[in-house]
Amino acid sequence: MEQKKERYIIAVDMDGTLLNSQGKITKRTADVLQRLLDEGHYVVPASGRSLGLLPLAVSALKGISYAVLENGAVVWDWKNSCVLKRFPMPEGAAERILASAETYVKAEEEEILYFVEFFAEGQVYADKADLERFSEVDILGNFADYMLYGHTYLENLMEQKDLLNQAEKLNLFFAVPKHGAAVRKIWDNDLEVSVTSSVPGNAEFNARGVDKGNGLLPVMEKLGIDKEHVIAIGDSDNDLEMLQMAGISVAMGNAAAHIKETAVYVTGDNDHDGAAVFLEKFFCFDK
Repeated sequence: MEQKKERYIIAVDMDGTLLNSQGKITKRTADVLQRLLDEGHYVVPASGRSLGLLPLAVSALKGISYAVLENGAVVWDWKNSCVLKRFPMPEGAAERILASAETYVKAEEEEILYFVEFFAEGQVYADKADLERFSEVDILGNFADYMLYGHTYLENLMEQKDLLNQAEKLNLFFAVPKHGAAVRKIWDNDLEVSVTSSVPGNAEFNARGVDKGNGLLPVMEKLGIDKEHVIAIGDSDNDLEMLQMAGISVAMGNAAAHIKETAVYVTGDNDHDGAAVFLEKFFCFDK
C-alpha cells in the first residue's frame, strides 16, 4: 500500500489513550507508532507526565523528535536531549494552591484523602509521608504504581519553598472525585494559573495559558507543519485544547461525552487499541 506523501504530526496522550486500563501499551499500538515514525511521520507524546514518567514502550520507540510534557509546560527536544520551551508557574503559585487545598480539606466535615506531586526541572517530587497510604487508594486504578515509579520523595513536601517556586506543574489527587472537582472549581478563574484534569478526582495546575495545544505550537513551527496535518488523540480535559487546535481531532471511546463532542472523530476505547485502530485506518495500514 502506498504511504501518504504528506508528513503528519501525531500528538498522542498517554493515560486513557495509549495506555490501557492496566497502564500498558499493547504491542499492536507500539507497532503502529513505530511504523509511522519509520515512514517519516512525527509521533509526539503529549502528556501530563514528565519525560521520566513516560511509559518504557514510548521511550523505546525509535525516531521521536519532540514531546509535549507536563500538559505543555515543557516541550522536549528528544533528538538533542534538551528543553525546547519551558513555562514554569508564577513564583508563589504552588505554595498558594497547596495552602488553599489544606483550607478546603479542613473545612469539610469528612476525612479527605489526597496526595500531592509537583514537577520541576525534569524531576517529580512527592511527600515521603504518603508512601504508606497508597494502598488505601483503589478508586484511581493504577495510581499507586504510577506514584511509586520515577518520583523523588521528600520530607515535609509543603515546606520545600525553593523547589515549589521552580514548579512547572502541580498535581493533586483526591481519592473521592467530588473533592477534586471542588478544588478545580475554586481555581477556575484565577489569573495566574489554569487547572484541568486527566483522571477522576485530580486537579492539575500549570501557569495560565499553558496547555497541550499551545505546547504543540513550537513543535509545529520547528517541523514546518500546519494544523491541517496535525492529528491529536486524547480522552480527558487536559487534552481539550490539543483536540481543538488540531486539524484532525480524535477522542477515545472511553472519553467523556464533552470530549467526544469536541473531536471530529471518535475511535474505540483504550482497552481495544482505539488509537491504533484509527491510525491504521487513516494511514491505510494493513492489519
